[in-house]
Amino acid sequence: MFKSLFGSLTGKGQAQEVRESRGEKSTASAPAAEVDDNVVLPHTLGFVTHQPLHDLQQRVVAYEFMVRDTVKRRESSAGQWLQFDRLMISTLINMDVFRLLNSRRALVHVSTLSLQDASLEAFPSDRVYFVLNPASDDPVSNATIVLLDQHRAQGRRFALEPSLFDRRVLPEALQDELFSRIDLLILDFSGAADEVLAPFMDQMLARYPAARWYARNIGSSEDFDVCIKTPGAARRFVLFQGAFLTAVHLQPAGKADASQMRVLEIMRLLRAGAETPEIDAQFKLDSVLLFKLLRFINSPANGLSRKVMSIEESLLLLGRESLFKWLTLLLFTSRKDDGRSVALLERSLFRARFMETLGKLGGNNRLECEHLFLTGMFSLLDALMHIEMAGALAPLDLPPPVADALLNQRGMFAPYLALAISAEQDNADRIVALAGLLKLEPADVNKAHIDAMVWAQEILQQSE
Repeated sequence: MFKSLFGSLTGKGQAQEVRESRGEKSTASAPAAEVDDNVVLPHTLGFVTHQPLHDLQQRVVAYEFMVRDTVKRRESSAGQWLQFDRLMISTLINMDVFRLLNSRRALVHVSTLSLQDASLEAFPSDRVYFVLNPASDDPVSNATIVLLDQHRAQGRRFALEPSLFDRRVLPEALQDELFSRIDLLILDFSGAADEVLAPFMDQMLARYPAARWYARNIGSSEDFDVCIKTPGAARRFVLFQGAFLTAVHLQPAGKADASQMRVLEIMRLLRAGAETPEIDAQFKLDSVLLFKLLRFINSPANGLSRKVMSIEESLLLLGRESLFKWLTLLLFTSRKDDGRSVALLERSLFRARFMETLGKLGGNNRLECEHLFLTGMFSLLDALMHIEMAGALAPLDLPPPVADALLNQRGMFAPYLALAISAEQDNADRIVALAGLLKLEPADVNKAHIDAMVWAQEILQQSE
C-alpha cells in the first residue's frame, strides 16, 4: 500500500524538519455529568484508550487518548459531544495521566465544541496536542476559528484527521482557515491507497507543506520502512502507530543474536537448578550482560534495601524465580539498544506488570502472580527474536500455565494476556467480556493499566 501511495508523492511539498515525536487502553468508570433534558448519556464513560505512538527510531514518544463509548459518536448531537468531552477530560484528570507525560506528549481527543471549555486549561500546553473531532450537527464556523486562535495564543497545540472534516461539517471556504492552523495532521493508512490515500495526500501535502503528519494504523514493518525511507515522506511523518512494532520476521537458522542466546542459556541453567558458579561463569563470558542485569535489579523503582553487586548476592537476595524474571529484560537489551527493542521491552514490561496486578486483584497467590508477570514479559519474545514462539521458549522450560497461554492461548493465564492484547488492539467488546470473566471492576482495570505504564517508564528511565 505504501509503495503505491508514496510513489506519487515523492518531491511534492516540503515538510518541516523532523523534531519531536504511539497503547494501551483500558476501561474507565465515571459519574454521569449534568446534562440538558434532551441529552442522553451512558452511565459510564466507556473506554479511554491510550495507545503508544512512536517516532522515526520506533521509540515511544507519545500517547493518544480517546473515548470508546457506548453511543456512536457519529450519531451523537452537539450536546452529547460536549458532555462526552467533559466526561473524558474529567476522567483523564482524575486518572492523573500527567504521570505519563514526564518526557512524552499526549494527543487528547475532543470535539470542536470543546474549544469553548475552560477545562482544557488543566492540561499542560507544552505536553498536549488536542485532536479535534467534528460534531455532525454543529459545523465549523468563523467562531470556531476565533476560539482556535485564542487557544493557540496561549500556547496550545492542535491536531486533526482531515478526512473526517467533509463539507457537511467544514464549509469549503473555511478549510484553509482551519487546516493551516493545525500543528499535526493525521492520516489513517488502513484506508484504500489508490482510491483514498494517494489523491488525498497528494493534495494535502502540497497545500500545507509546513504541517507535520501522524501516520496511524501502520500495519507492518515493511510499510513503516517505506514510509520513513521514501524520499519526501520521511520529512513529513513524525509519529507512527500500528501493528508494525510487533510484527515477526522469521530469520534463517543460525542468525540468532549471540548475546540473546547466552541469556537464554543462563535462564535455562536457572530453571534447571544449576549451581551458582556455573551461572556466574556464563556472565563472565560477557561482563556487559552482568552490568546490565545489575543495573535493572538496582533500579530505584525496585526499592531494594541495598545494592546487589554479584550473581551470588542476586540469588541470595532475590531468589531464582525473581532473578529469572529480571533476566528477561536482558533479552531486549543484550544487543545494541535500538528504538524497536526498547519499545518492545517497554510494552513487555507493561504487560507483565499489568497482568501481575490484575492477578493480585483477582486473588491469585504469589507464585501465580509471578507467573503472570513472566507470561507478559515473554509475550513478545517472538517479535523480538524474529523466530517462532515455540522456538524462542524451547530452552526455558517455563511453567505449564505460562507456556500454555503463550503457545496455545489457553489455560488460567490466557484471559489476562488476552485482556492486555485486546486493550492494545482497541477491542472494546472483548475488553468488557474478559474483565467480566476475571470478575474485575472496570475502574480497577483502568488504574492498573495506568500504573503499569508509569512503572514500565520508571524502570527504563531509572536503569539508563
